Amino acid sequence: MDSNERREELKKILKTTFSGEPLTITRLAKILNVSTRTVHYDLDSLESELKNQGLKICKQSRKGIWLESLNGNGSATDENEYYVLSPKERRDRIIVALLEDKKHSIDELAEMTEISRNTLLTDLKNVRETLEKRGLSYGSKRGLGIWANGGEQEIRDMLIHIFAKSVYDFRQFLKTSAQEVSPQQKSFYDYAAGLPVTGVAKFFLEIMESHKILDNDESANRMICALVVQLKRLQQGHRIFQSKQVEFLSDEGEHMKNFSAEIADGLFKYHEHFAKPEEIRYIMRELLHSRIFLFPVNVEKNLPKNVNLKAIELARKFIEYAQVWLGDIYLDDDELIYNLAIHLQPAIERANFGIMLNNPLLGQIREQYESLYVFTRKAAEQISDSMGIHFSEDEIGYLTIHLGAAAERKKMRLTKKLSVLLVCGNGVGTANLLAMTLKRHLHYINITKILSTYKLIDKDLENIDLIISTVPLDIKDVAVLRVSPIMTGEETKVIENQIQYFYNKKFTSNGFGSESLKKNPTLADLMKAEVIELNFSANTWEEAVRKAGELLLSVGAITENYVEKMIDCVKRMGAYIVVCPGVAMPHARYEDGVKAVAVSFLRLDKSVVFVNEDDPHSVDMLFAFSTTDEKSHLRMLQDLWKIFNDNDALNYLRVAKSKEAVLKFIRDYN
Repeated sequence: MDSNERREELKKILKTTFSGEPLTITRLAKILNVSTRTVHYDLDSLESELKNQGLKICKQSRKGIWLESLNGNGSATDENEYYVLSPKERRDRIIVALLEDKKHSIDELAEMTEISRNTLLTDLKNVRETLEKRGLSYGSKRGLGIWANGGEQEIRDMLIHIFAKSVYDFRQFLKTSAQEVSPQQKSFYDYAAGLPVTGVAKFFLEIMESHKILDNDESANRMICALVVQLKRLQQGHRIFQSKQVEFLSDEGEHMKNFSAEIADGLFKYHEHFAKPEEIRYIMRELLHSRIFLFPVNVEKNLPKNVNLKAIELARKFIEYAQVWLGDIYLDDDELIYNLAIHLQPAIERANFGIMLNNPLLGQIREQYESLYVFTRKAAEQISDSMGIHFSEDEIGYLTIHLGAAAERKKMRLTKKLSVLLVCGNGVGTANLLAMTLKRHLHYINITKILSTYKLIDKDLENIDLIISTVPLDIKDVAVLRVSPIMTGEETKVIENQIQYFYNKKFTSNGFGSESLKKNPTLADLMKAEVIELNFSANTWEEAVRKAGELLLSVGAITENYVEKMIDCVKRMGAYIVVCPGVAMPHARYEDGVKAVAVSFLRLDKSVVFVNEDDPHSVDMLFAFSTTDEKSHLRMLQDLWKIFNDNDALNYLRVAKSKEAVLKFIRDYN
């Protein structure tokens, strides 16, 4: 190419740095197939031309070269004025173009995305990968151009996936000018040009309101995009002639079918094929994909009246599987069971239907609830394997949120607090003011009573951890902290430190050793020779569980009551503690007598049998554990989970000749 063509190409390449990374001289030379010296000359030649266009070439050693925007005064201006599409945005626009009923040349696509031919060729590799990943084919032929095709369902899915990434104000859709449309939304606005988008959106939002469907902007946004795509494809003569029948757990299927037919009737005026059975099933499928599920509702509370028994049963099963890892019993959390049942119903239908759900919060969920996500996936696998379906990572992310909310609820209910008696001889008003001051600064105390000195009797001291008093008291059996009736900021800080000492003494001192005080101890931290027993002889599962619990008891991690509660849990709920072939993890609630985070390892000389719904499970190894809260044991469980998924590791533990060999293996393995 001549120098003018090359510089035009260079300008296009430089504009990609607005939303991409800076480019080095060497990289530019390679793209243009010229020397680095030539690139330097071209950049110098372009500098004044770009400046006239409000652009500045920026250079930095070891970073590269990039463009920035300038206003008329030479200062930075709004980047959107010179917005350059990111690689992902270019990919999406190219895919939308390729799914039109025509073929495109390289030059057309390069001009549309405002990039060079070389950059476009790189983009097309990503385009092809994306299309094939979603069941579509990519075609190209010299002299004909480039195109994409596939099944009608797959084409619609691809378009909706691209368009629904942005949120639109559908009420103002027709009033929005081309200049007001953001670059991210432009692709959909171009696609929907000439369509009655506002009318479709208005109708759908009204029908959602009439059925009292709970508001969800993200779901409504996606569903309106789906209906617009459906209308456009029908106008172009593309119909869905085969669609999988949706199977529902109960009569919700009839509600959803009727709701979908009602939507189709309302859109019939835009195209008669909306009323076709296959297109109605398509609407039903997209409602599920958009996480819009129709329940009979209680208008007064705006909540579902009930959930079918099958979904409740599945929710309970899910919680049973999950609590093996979470170390607590959540089956008494009615809110969790109810919310899970509501979510599992459409989730199972989506899985049956092969719907690829997008969870925009997945990354944050994995980061914020890393351990909980892993254990939720484990529980979900038990449900999905039994039903012959597959839950996607995105779906598991939503299930994780429900368990996370349950953990937070339980934490709020069971927050450990010191029982405090407040003694104040300065009148009711002063006593109440002092109580409010203490509660505001010391959230971990529970003031059970407020008394004057003359009304204090021995019975008031029962189950009291600490007395806070404004007057001197001669009491031997309970600690007394003396405070001023009206506390200063400095005095509050002193009292905070003193009360923190009593709190730590009660709730974190347990005689279990310094390792138990670590915030998130590993399996190697917790596994000691004292909590390992090899080749123990047990005739029943109950004897095995009791022995595994006694190992924890021997080091002061639990009370005797905890051992009995572990056995009660199995009797009441079955062999849910069998986590993989041959291995069980007995445990109970942390309020049943836990003093420290701990784990024990018991290997039997012969297997014992756990029975769950007439399904026997032979077990020869037990890992009993205890935890003081919802999080302290999760790191240890992650380490165990790796071992449970490694047959070689399990086999080694079955033949290890000594406790020392077990300890060394665990240290080295994790």
